[in-house]
Amino acid sequence: MASTHQSAPYRPEVQSLGGTPTVPVDIPVCAVFMLLYIIAGVLHFGTFLRNKKVGKKFIFGGMMFGLCKIRIVTLSLRIAWACYPRNIRLGIAAQIFVNIGVVLLYFVNLFFTQRIVRAQHPNFGWSKLFTPLIPIICAITVLTIIALIVAVIQSFYTLDKNIHRIDRIIELYGPTAFSAIAFVPIVIITISTLLRLIPSVRGQKALDKFGSGKMSTKIAIVIPSAALLTLAASLKAGTSYLRQVPLLTPDNTPEPTPWYFNRGIFYGFGFGVEIIILFFYMAVRVDKRFIIPDGAKGPYSYAGGFVFAGESGNEKSRLGQRDSTRNLTGSSQSLQSWGGSTRRGGRSKAPSVISWGGISQADTEMGIGEDGVEPVPYVTTEDGEIARPASIAGAEQEMGWDSKSGKWKLRPVSGMSAVSTAIPMMPREDV
Repeated sequence: MASTHQSAPYRPEVQSLGGTPTVPVDIPVCAVFMLLYIIAGVLHFGTFLRNKKVGKKFIFGGMMFGLCKIRIVTLSLRIAWACYPRNIRLGIAAQIFVNIGVVLLYFVNLFFTQRIVRAQHPNFGWSKLFTPLIPIICAITVLTIIALIVAVIQSFYTLDKNIHRIDRIIELYGPTAFSAIAFVPIVIITISTLLRLIPSVRGQKALDKFGSGKMSTKIAIVIPSAALLTLAASLKAGTSYLRQVPLLTPDNTPEPTPWYFNRGIFYGFGFGVEIIILFFYMAVRVDKRFIIPDGAKGPYSYAGGFVFAGESGNEKSRLGQRDSTRNLTGSSQSLQSWGGSTRRGGRSKAPSVISWGGISQADTEMGIGEDGVEPVPYVTTEDGEIARPASIAGAEQEMGWDSKSGKWKLRPVSGMSAVSTAIPMMPREDV
């Protein structure tokens, strides 16, 4: 809400989280956070470039670098506002940038959540019911940001009480929506993981493992970060619902700032939470743990987090040079790679072994899989034992990478020999 200043933009009448910055307090704090964001940005962007150089696309590294750039601008504006506290336009710009930065971390967590669900429940995760859920939430987030920006700007440029009332409603809705959006990954992952504990669900479908590390580790990465983001957003939402505190008392003396509006909470639960998550994601190497094949689409297209035949840059090197390079189209004459076979000039050359996503039929018989021990995906027999992959004996189609068109292809496998001998293994699976 604005006061009866001579012309727009009008000076606000009530206090807000963080207040008006000052030179002795805010500039040193902003400088420290700016340095931390620069370091985090360099680390994430450097990792993004290294991955891109070897053909790996992990766009979330670029998004986190984008967050660092936004925060550097935000802190620069806050420093400028501290130097010129009467410049209302600087204050408006600083408030806008404070709101728009953190949503990038919401997006990262939401898409990490989507990948976890698709790995735990491949058919449901790629269904028409679940597939649009995350994009819809992201769209709601963007619309909320736009509404908040409009409300913040409008509140400084009008004295109309009714418009101020509407802006107040939007300013309450925004933090509330962000709290719910930040909490969504916790709800979805918890439900998805609990469903995996049900024996009938656990034995029906195998994990579509991706990236490095166990699924439980991926969950342990997303849940704490989502909890921190939820805490920060909830604190901001909670303070918004409290009684508005005027800047000045009736006798024009400064009104004491409530504890929940002080700078420590503003910096600690705002920029501090973001810095923790940015460095945490860098430390645990989310670019390795959450990467999936470029162009993955449909159940079991993650295939252990590495590419299928012919698509370079994300091979599974743990199985050794023989297995990690068997399916690559190294020849310029090679047009399509099908599992372990290569189609040249319209003629199909029969392979000595059948390969699926870097795991060959021979490897499957040896019991080698995503973690170097067991084959994926699995088949659960009637007596509860886990046998060889269904993709070798039970599938009607196989996926291959067309290096000429740069797209995935499907072809029937009826003409290919299938392995008929299942190799029982002790059930083992992380959730």
